[in-house]
Amino acid sequence: MRNFLSGKKLNFKGLKGLKWNFRWTIRKQMLLWLSLIFVVMLVAMNVFIIRNIQEGNEEYINDDLVVLKNNGLLYVRQILVMNNLDNNEEGFTRIASALCEEIAGATGNPTAAYGMDGSLLEATNPQLFVQAGFDDLRLAKGGLSAFTLNTDGGRTYAYFSYPITVEGNNIGLVRTVADYTVLYLQGNKTIRSVSLITLDAFAFAMGVGVLFSTRISKPISKLAAISSEVEKAVEQSRLDVKLVVRMARSPRRDEIGQLSRNFAAMIFRIDQQMKTINMDKYELKRISEYTKEFYDSVTHELKTPLTSIKGYAEILEENGFTDKEFFDKGIAYIQSESDRMFQMVVRLLETSKMSSVVDMPKEKTDLEAILTQVCESMQFKADKYGDVVNLKVRQRANVFANGDQLREVFINLIDNAIKYGYPNSAIDVVLNASRENVYVSVMNPGEGIDEKEIPKLFIPFYRRADSIKREEGSSGLGLGICKQIIEKHGGQIELSSKRRGLTVVSVTLPAYRGI
Repeated sequence: MRNFLSGKKLNFKGLKGLKWNFRWTIRKQMLLWLSLIFVVMLVAMNVFIIRNIQEGNEEYINDDLVVLKNNGLLYVRQILVMNNLDNNEEGFTRIASALCEEIAGATGNPTAAYGMDGSLLEATNPQLFVQAGFDDLRLAKGGLSAFTLNTDGGRTYAYFSYPITVEGNNIGLVRTVADYTVLYLQGNKTIRSVSLITLDAFAFAMGVGVLFSTRISKPISKLAAISSEVEKAVEQSRLDVKLVVRMARSPRRDEIGQLSRNFAAMIFRIDQQMKTINMDKYELKRISEYTKEFYDSVTHELKTPLTSIKGYAEILEENGFTDKEFFDKGIAYIQSESDRMFQMVVRLLETSKMSSVVDMPKEKTDLEAILTQVCESMQFKADKYGDVVNLKVRQRANVFANGDQLREVFINLIDNAIKYGYPNSAIDVVLNASRENVYVSVMNPGEGIDEKEIPKLFIPFYRRADSIKREEGSSGLGLGICKQIIEKHGGQIELSSKRRGLTVVSVTLPAYRGI
């Protein structure tokens, strides 16, 4: 994998990187567990198959033993009767040779006859019965039927031994050798075939497991590497978010793909939040600078009119009305400076309101009544410039609001329309409503506002340098206060304007639905 920040291969250095290289990754753990499961299953399956084949062979041989024993007893009785001999060890000894020939001829297996003491009486092939240490003969001497398997030269033989019991007495032993090489060769072949099949299945399953574990672990490992690099990049302030998001996204439609996409979305949202925080930090810093500049300016400017007012007042007190021209000049200057101080105080009050816009008690409010009062009161100021304030109610509406705060908003908006609009023009205030919202628009013709300037107008203390207005003294707080009040009522305020055209301020508020 390559470093998505610098284009170089990822290089985990130091002790931390060394530990990472030897860490049990998800892929290694999955391969380990898959291998363990398959090995256990392979061993268990082979043990099960071998045991079943062995038990089947033994059961088959045991059934043959039962048949041979029953036939041997039948032959003994027949031969004893034919030779008119007693049913005892002496009679058995006398018919031993004939008995061996009869059984060997009938079964095709070498046969031997033994006395109850285990001594060999007769045998069709004495060389096969020289072994005396097999358990089958010992068990037969004790009255049990048994067989012993013996492998010699790649062939498998079963030695059958069983007692001859007549009328409750054991009179001798019969032992037969049967060749079961074919049976065991078939069993071994079956075991080998099953082992090969299970090994092939194991190899195939392991291959699929490797591919599956790689497919699962690769995006997780990729996310782990990316997150480590993101951590380093954030610390060094060199994070390329677009590249991180592009690399983290996955076309997979499973949980792993969803995890990758969630990671990419998380990084993107964090980046957006960081940008917002930085912008807010910048705005707060700028507002702080504007505020400091404003207070410094007001503090400095307050000294000048106060000094002038105090000076003229003292001179007028001393001279009285002796100098009519000086008296008129002093009174005019005092009045002018008082007006300037008044504007400064107004700006201070607006600044104070900007920092104290809080939730006020709200109630059902008739918006038409408020707009009627505001338009009537503002008409006196509009008359000064030849303007007409027209209220147009297209749909009456009620809102859940604080009437005083809304009145302050619309006074401010109409006042701006008077100050910044053309003289001798109409200012239209339009009230409309839908089922969900109430809409108020304040429209006036004027020089208009540049589109780039519009978002800045709602920033506290912002004042356009090229604005043409009829009155001085604005602190740049009016629209900012209006925006705060409207948003606290769950609404929004927007402004649109055209150069040398119509400027429209639109206020949207939720309609009253009852409490």
